[in-house]
Amino acid sequence: MNKDNAVKSSNGLWNTILLGAAAFLLVLAVVSAPEPAFQATLQALKLWWNIVFPALLPFLVLVEILIAYGWAHGVGVLLDPLMKKIFKLPGAGGWVLITGMTAGFPAGAQAASRMYTQGELRAMDAGRLAAISHFCNPMTILVVIGTGLLHKPEAGYLLLIVHWISGLLAAWIFALFHKPVSSEDTRRFNSTLHTARENAQRPLLKRAATAALEAHQRDGRSFGKLLGDSVTRSVQTLMMTGGFILFFAVLTRVLTGHLLPQLPPYLVSGILEAHLAAQSISSSAFQAGILQLAILSAALAWSGISAQLQSLSLMRETGLSWRYFMMKRALHSMLAFAITLAMWKPVSALSAGIVPAFRTEPLDHANTDQHFNFWSGLPSFLQVQGAICLLLIAAFWLCSRLIDRYRR
Repeated sequence: MNKDNAVKSSNGLWNTILLGAAAFLLVLAVVSAPEPAFQATLQALKLWWNIVFPALLPFLVLVEILIAYGWAHGVGVLLDPLMKKIFKLPGAGGWVLITGMTAGFPAGAQAASRMYTQGELRAMDAGRLAAISHFCNPMTILVVIGTGLLHKPEAGYLLLIVHWISGLLAAWIFALFHKPVSSEDTRRFNSTLHTARENAQRPLLKRAATAALEAHQRDGRSFGKLLGDSVTRSVQTLMMTGGFILFFAVLTRVLTGHLLPQLPPYLVSGILEAHLAAQSISSSAFQAGILQLAILSAALAWSGISAQLQSLSLMRETGLSWRYFMMKRALHSMLAFAITLAMWKPVSALSAGIVPAFRTEPLDHANTDQHFNFWSGLPSFLQVQGAICLLLIAAFWLCSRLIDRYRR
């Protein structure tokens, strides 16, 4: 025991020294060249305020409200066979997965954390759900990257389809190494699902409505209290997200300007921050257009260390390890890269107009505004994301029905 404590103490000392030295070097680099650091911070602030904040704030607030009103539990009943059979997770996790796919990171992690604090999920299941529901916001892929950076909406749709397919495939592969959810766990952490026999005797929609009603009664907060709590929690999450984006923007500028100038700029930003990576990749020159698209798809799936730390910070109570999270992100990234390469020829044959979107020479952004503003089109963005959310629920519900019928 004393030996283990000594080893932990030694490791903690070295971690403190290394992190302190890295922070000191970063401060020196910023002080030696304050103008580039200031410009990087300013661009990151515009990115956060014009894109990230309006794209995530409504969904983060709505997720809190819908969980409190039992929608997550109702959707969980509808998707119970799918989540248990395919991903080996409780049925309530279906809502977390849909939230991550429609709202983007870190909304999935926040939904998983919320359900864990309410006692609806075990710590292990909440951590796994946060890992598999870590997706990029679809409106960012469709509007900012597809239309704004690549100047072809078709490219955004292709990236989004690949992003979702590769993410779900990676989640299924990871589920192969986990045990299925037992009936004992279901009874303990989801009281709305009583027994398989009782559920089989009741209509599916009625079971979902009952689950939602019971969850809302357990929450017990008035709408005013719930709205205040939801806005406060969501703004705190977004402030944390903005801090991560600003910090990693400065770190990316320092690394590319001082320590790793020989590496391609998009490589460093791709590892650290997804939004900066998309901008850098779209304006870089590649020998083949397919390589540019595949690298962009892999960078979105990896999502950057910044986004990973955002989700992990929300899941610290569950004990989710960064190693597990990074392994899931790495598998998602590799699958996205491979699927993009595999889909290039058939997609090019169906839509010849998509090819000019991917350039072999640097793109001149001098006369274009790189920072789009989601505030101006917020109602239309919410309508599109709401439609996407409903379509995903319908598709996953259909898969659940097929799986349930196959079991019988």
